[in-house]
Amino acid sequence: MTIDTPQSAPLLEPDPEKWLTPQRLEQLNQQIEGSKKLLKQAGLLRAALGYWVRWEVSLEANWGQDEENTILDDLEKDWLEKSSQSEQKQTYSDNELREKLRVSPGSLVWAREQWSHRLESIYLERKSQLDQASCRLIRVRDKGIALELHHRIKAGETSFEQAAREYGQGSERRNNGLIPMQTLEKMPFGLAPLLVRLEPGRLSLPMRLGEGFCLVQLESFKPSQYDKATEELLLAEQLRLWIDSVVNYLLSVLSSEEQAQVETSH
Repeated sequence: MTIDTPQSAPLLEPDPEKWLTPQRLEQLNQQIEGSKKLLKQAGLLRAALGYWVRWEVSLEANWGQDEENTILDDLEKDWLEKSSQSEQKQTYSDNELREKLRVSPGSLVWAREQWSHRLESIYLERKSQLDQASCRLIRVRDKGIALELHHRIKAGETSFEQAAREYGQGSERRNNGLIPMQTLEKMPFGLAPLLVRLEPGRLSLPMRLGEGFCLVQLESFKPSQYDKATEELLLAEQLRLWIDSVVNYLLSVLSSEEQAQVETSH
């Protein structure tokens, strides 16, 4: 089974190439010059660049001082409480901690400034994939075992949860077969098309899944709605897509600079 997930159209505004001004590029090079090779070897360069972009756009966010202080006060209180309970202590000065905590909400404020006018149309394009569901799954290698389990569950001889624990061959067996509530576009194993056809509590017939077979039982289904939580989800996704495009362009620029340095040295 497979699922075709609609892809969001590439965001051209702000244009990554125009946003990444020479001044920004020079600033970035100064910040990572001594650690770029290490980050690259550790496979962390993309993540570091993505965080740098988030940091930069968070500095551009236009939110009121009172709103910013209220949000950061709450985040700081929560962070300090969790830090006090953690065995691994991280020490930041007050300013460093506020700067760190500002990145995530600040970048979302910036994203809302860029794309709030498009959110409703994006939602309508992807509404069905934003529906949420939870289900239970049993994966086995043999079709005969799948059929036998299907009959036993239907007859009430065993529960889906017990069958998942005893016979399931995937990681979900550790949670009684449960795949927790999530959007259909994130539902694993291509289960989304099946779940929209099932009713809560209904058990599917054995179906082929990869090299084996599976049974699926829908736990609950929650149709999407255009509310604040959905807006935040869409904003975060659009921001991620845009940052990915910036990082892709940035990696190509850095690669070109490295190649130019190699050619010059020869």
